[in-house]
Amino acid sequence: MLTIGAMAQGASNPTVPQSNILYWTGTGSNRAVVSITWNDAVAGNLAIAWGVQWNGGNVLVRDIMDTIAAYDSRLTVTWNSSHSYINNIRYTDSNMGLDVEGVEDNGMAWWWYNWKDYRDTSKQSNGVMGDYVANGDFIDWMPMDPDTYESEVADYIFIAKDPNATVAEESSIDVSQIRYWVGEGSKKAILAVNWADTALAWGYRFEGSKSVSDMMSAIAAADPRFSFEMGSYGLDDIVFVAAPGDTLRKQAYSYWEGKNNGIIDAGMGQALADGDLEKWAEPAAGTVSDIMYIAEWEWWSISYTYTKAISPVNVPVPEEATIDASEILYWVGEGSKKAILAVNWADTALAWGYRFNGSKSVSDMMNDIATADPRFSIEMGSYGLDDIVFVVAPDDTLRKQAYSYWESKNNGVMDAGMVQPLADGDLEKWAEPAAGIVYDSTYWADYNYWSYSYAYQMEIHPVSAPHVGIAGADAVAISVFPNPTVSEMTLRGINENSVAVLYDMRGSVVATYTVGNNSRIDVSTVANGIYMLRVGNMSVKVIVRH
Repeated sequence: MLTIGAMAQGASNPTVPQSNILYWTGTGSNRAVVSITWNDAVAGNLAIAWGVQWNGGNVLVRDIMDTIAAYDSRLTVTWNSSHSYINNIRYTDSNMGLDVEGVEDNGMAWWWYNWKDYRDTSKQSNGVMGDYVANGDFIDWMPMDPDTYESEVADYIFIAKDPNATVAEESSIDVSQIRYWVGEGSKKAILAVNWADTALAWGYRFEGSKSVSDMMSAIAAADPRFSFEMGSYGLDDIVFVAAPGDTLRKQAYSYWEGKNNGIIDAGMGQALADGDLEKWAEPAAGTVSDIMYIAEWEWWSISYTYTKAISPVNVPVPEEATIDASEILYWVGEGSKKAILAVNWADTALAWGYRFNGSKSVSDMMNDIATADPRFSIEMGSYGLDDIVFVVAPDDTLRKQAYSYWESKNNGVMDAGMVQPLADGDLEKWAEPAAGIVYDSTYWADYNYWSYSYAYQMEIHPVSAPHVGIAGADAVAISVFPNPTVSEMTLRGINENSVAVLYDMRGSVVATYTVGNNSRIDVSTVANGIYMLRVGNMSVKVIVRH
């Protein structure tokens, strides 16, 4: 038989704050918290806490207990026939693996409850079923040892969860969605970081044994936007510079927790396996999934589920090549304003200067350059600019490759093309994608179409004025091989004791050689780039790549 004790005995459980309650039973504007402790041979002393809501004035303790049992089928309260005391309290939860009740091995135990009034925390009493519960109260049921009359204080207090609630799913991301991979190897893992309002992911390839620390260090070394900070007790912060003035990092007084495939892990020391998803998140980004009080540590443990969709990080945008006005050798036009036109063919990037007054467009600039420089021309098609042409020398013409196209950027940003208005100081670059590096891609389902973003890193060479330096060649009859070359090349089709002059794309002399047919010339000390080799009135374009 179980009955209600009549006096307060022994220690009591700590108060459960209403802010920790996950499951509220009943309806109404008044609220109280009820905690029930069981002494189980397997589970030890454990308690479960619910919230109860009602309208009107104070309610009886027995009404509070009936409300919980009516809403939560996992809890069964067995009363005596007159509803004046409790015979037993049982809780069964297959999700937690629990089936506990109040009857001890000797078949005899006592139930008593401790009542705390939040308005007067010093007020504690042993109650009877006729006690009234007010808004804000805490009712703490505990079994009492019939021999010692000591209450059984809980080692753990679990916060009950709504049995009918939909369980929040931890967000995930598949390796097929990753855009930016760091490292080499046959094994793959993903690092996801969930800041308060943003979740991003990187891919990591590796071999052998690697830890989360190894993965994060490799990503930080490869991606200049990403870094992490270690503190006295482990990982302190994870930082990502999304854009100048837009830096992601944890919020003040927050912290990071790590999960490996959705399960709390060993943090930086966690060993990685092929296919792992390692997620770091700060609690501000999560939904509370579990709350538990651990008596030994006098500490509330809160578990979170992170449901925010994870976006794959794009490859860091490579630095776009530029050229300064002070480097320009050939200026077209007159005026106080200056702009630069750069054209990046598949293997050559050249630049002109343009002076102007008033309002001018890219079309005006390109037409004016075409008028002034006979080597340069543009071809318009049905839908706009079709091609840009530059005659380096006879039989050596730069133009787009077959099936290619041109895209334009104004100061590194995609622009309006030929109608783009010019401002003083603009760098207008036209490039064909064969010359670029893909750093982002987007699939447009409505059009069944992939779009790609390119950065053009090729060094831009300023052209010299027409009929000066490298442009003075009349014909191309000599040949060189290999071309491109690494250290030396062989010349054919020239007379003995000829002079060969190597020019850069500025028209400056880089080196002079005395050569004959089948002569070899050494270019091992020449910087990587595009050059013109001229012998008499003959010339050929040479590419040096060490």
